[in-house]
Amino acid sequence: MSSWTVETVHLTKTYQGTSVVDHVNLQVEKGSIYGLLGPNGAGKSTLIRMLMGSILPTSGEARLFGETVSEATTHLRQRVGFVTDQPIFYPFFRVEELIAFYAKTYEGWDRERCRTLIDQFQIPLKKWTRSLSKGMKMQLALILALSIRPQLLVLDEPTSGLDAVIKQQVYRLILEEVATGETTVLLATHHLGELERIADHVAVLYRGQILWSRHLEELKAHSRKIQAVFPEGLPAEVKEWSQLLHCENQGSVHTLIIDGDIQVAMKQLNEHNPLYMESLPLTLEEIFIHHTGKEGYGDAFRQLV
Repeated sequence: MSSWTVETVHLTKTYQGTSVVDHVNLQVEKGSIYGLLGPNGAGKSTLIRMLMGSILPTSGEARLFGETVSEATTHLRQRVGFVTDQPIFYPFFRVEELIAFYAKTYEGWDRERCRTLIDQFQIPLKKWTRSLSKGMKMQLALILALSIRPQLLVLDEPTSGLDAVIKQQVYRLILEEVATGETTVLLATHHLGELERIADHVAVLYRGQILWSRHLEELKAHSRKIQAVFPEGLPAEVKEWSQLLHCENQGSVHTLIIDGDIQVAMKQLNEHNPLYMESLPLTLEEIFIHHTGKEGYGDAFRQLV
């Protein structure tokens, strides 16, 4: 039995000779909130559609709960709640009719959970689904996904079209779902701020490839800012450090962005006798900008922060 709720192995999808998803390897732990971050066109939605079985890969494998996703594994959808950025409902259903359809379709349907969420978001039961606003459709899609009591919740830009107050409600619901139901969450977004609020792991997708994948706590622990005073300038040896993501200075005050063991970096820097030196934390935004900049993708990702 696999310990991963979601796993992909060299997952690839090619259209007319172009790889939209290119040999992607992901491993999502049970009970985690895994953020998939990338600009529009990075391949996030295509990756998710392969996980959901709505399209098949050109090569490689997508696995849910240790089982390879294929056209024959529709039973896996009983365990997965899915919210896309453009929810599509049967246009000639009223909200209450759509809920009744879901209740008959999903074995784990929780009527009380659904009723509570409908009241919380004030969704009108008698309204036709086609007449709902985009924001209200997003709320309804989330309510339906949570009401099946999923083991895996897959969210593709789930706060698209929502105002700030509703977004906060959505974040809280996601965190509650993980805390109380041990649900695993895969959240695809192009907004870094969303992941900083709730995710515990982030993978960065660009042009169909994973640039890097790290636990947020590990990322924050190993990415720090050091400010040091060197009146004669930063030693040339320091500028060549492999763990140095970025450096700049204002006069004799030099700011170094480090990815690695901060204690080792401080010890090494101290050997050059700075007049003053201190270590400071970085925001996730700063970490992200410097990591993507180091890889040469900084300009493409600045829209995300």
